[in-house]
Amino acid sequence: MSNVMTVTGPIDANLLGFTLMHEHLFLDLLKDSWSVNNLLYEPELTYVEVKRFKEAGGISIVDQTNRGLGQKPVEVKKLAERTGLNIILGCGWYREPYYEEYLNRWYVEQIEGQMVADITEGIDGSGVKAGIIGELGAHEKWVSPVEERVLRAGARAHHKTGLTIATHGTNSPVALDQLDILKEEKVDFNRVVIGHCGSWPYPEFHEEIVKRGAWLSFDNLSDTNPYELKKCLRLIDHAVKAGNLDRILFSHDVCYRTHYVSYGGCGYDFISTRLLDHLAGIGFTDEMFYQVMVDNPRRALTGDVS
Repeated sequence: MSNVMTVTGPIDANLLGFTLMHEHLFLDLLKDSWSVNNLLYEPELTYVEVKRFKEAGGISIVDQTNRGLGQKPVEVKKLAERTGLNIILGCGWYREPYYEEYLNRWYVEQIEGQMVADITEGIDGSGVKAGIIGELGAHEKWVSPVEERVLRAGARAHHKTGLTIATHGTNSPVALDQLDILKEEKVDFNRVVIGHCGSWPYPEFHEEIVKRGAWLSFDNLSDTNPYELKKCLRLIDHAVKAGNLDRILFSHDVCYRTHYVSYGGCGYDFISTRLLDHLAGIGFTDEMFYQVMVDNPRRALTGDVS
């Protein structure tokens, strides 16, 4: 039976249950904008927000916060222990503006070594081990040289540890370039989750990702912007009608304070409490929703085909 590494230790993958595949719990995005909205660092407020997901039947969260984003492995572990949620934490580096300066000097092998250590030994001496590689990003519409080294390192860490890789790219088809690099590194695309698919709203792009064997992550789902939600629903509908229900993942990507319910956002519980009502309009059944929120995350995190 396959196991998944959480911040409190390994668990049987069948215990993952209802899973959000792309969230952030403690996060520093101040390099984008010097605003308190870009900082998620209040443990008690985070607990209140995450508890809503737990009370709505949520069981697991994949926190794709990694190096350069103010990762707080000890705080995440405390949150998991307090809420009883399974939390899987990411490793690696986000995108170039968030890279530490030393990455410009490191070889692929050095970057790979740090990722493997975070997975096998724990992050920065915390004892908290990563359970997914990512999110590994591209800042622009292309993959920069240093981002390519990080991505190749992630691929090699995947081969050594067996963990799934999650990518970041927005408002462009850069994911296809990322997949080209991962193909050169002989990565099984069944273990690659392409993030933010809704940001490039072209069905042929999504079809190409699935054709190559990777996962489609619609991870900016929210009802605070009706237009954006309708756009994502159309894309999801197209993917399902193309026969790709078994390659779809859902999440919110909570990453700003205004995403919290406390500040008027959708929180971590929109998907578990209200999304199905919207999905019903495109023919989603309870069984289909279960597949996307329970079966698909388990398969994406383990590589299981059943």
